[in-house]
Parts: sequence; structure tokens; C-alpha cells
Amino acid sequence: MKLDKTEIARRQLGTALALFLEDSDPVSVHTLACAGCEIAEYLTRKAGEKPFSTHAVATFPDINIGKIRRVQNQYWNAFKHARTRSGIERKDRELLERFGDEVNDHTLFIGWRDYQQAVGTLPIEAQIFQPISVRSGRK
Repeated sequence: MKLDKTEIARRQLGTALALFLEDSDPVSVHTLACAGCEIAEYLTRKAGEKPFSTHAVATFPDINIGKIRRVQNQYWNAFKHARTRSGIERKDRELLERFGDEVNDHTLFIGWRDYQQAVGTLPIEAQIFQPISVRSGRK
């Protein structure tokens, strides 16, 4: 098996999308999608392109990248960490009560958008998932 960061992002986002389309396990969808998003954003920057986060900062100048990361990763961090950085048990009950599968719409959109910016193409299942206006450039 030949793995590189592009292949890993594609597999994580692809598996997340497959689970999402099957309406199966939103926690796993989110965890995989966030992991794929992080790599896809890196690949986008490495390719000299602008990731979605750049668009978000430009669109909402009162929000900095740190705030975007906190919002973007809040559920993902709750899913993957039992403790804070200082070793104290995380208090995530209220946050987890707010989580819903609709969060995955945005996460998958951003991940696949950045992936496409990085590699110039999308697998067919991701092409179908993207809204027509995004694929065609129409507003």
C-alpha cells in the first residue's frame, strides 16, 4: 500500500462521506472528516492555493484564524480527547448535547473543497456531494 498525505486525506474524507451518505455514525463521520480537513488544508497551502479558512477570514474580518479553529474543531476535540492539555478531565457534556449530524455537512464541504484546491480534482462521490453552484462556479 502506497500512502502519502494526499491519499490519506482522500481516504479519510471518502470514508467519512460514505458513512454520511449511509446516514451512519455521525461521530465517526465528523472525526474522519476533521482529520481529512486538516490534511487537505495543509495540501492546499503546499500547492500554493488558498484554503477555505482564508476565505472565511477575508469574509469575516472580525474573526481570526484562532476563533475559526476553535469553532471548527470543538466537537472533534471533544471526540478525541478525554483530558485537557493540563491533564484535567474535559467537561464536554453540554457541547456534546449540541452536536448533530448537520455539522458534518459543513465539515465535508470544506474538506472536499480544500482537497480539490490541492489536487485539482475530486473523486466522483465527492463531485456528486458538492452543490451544483460550487461545481460550476455559479452563484
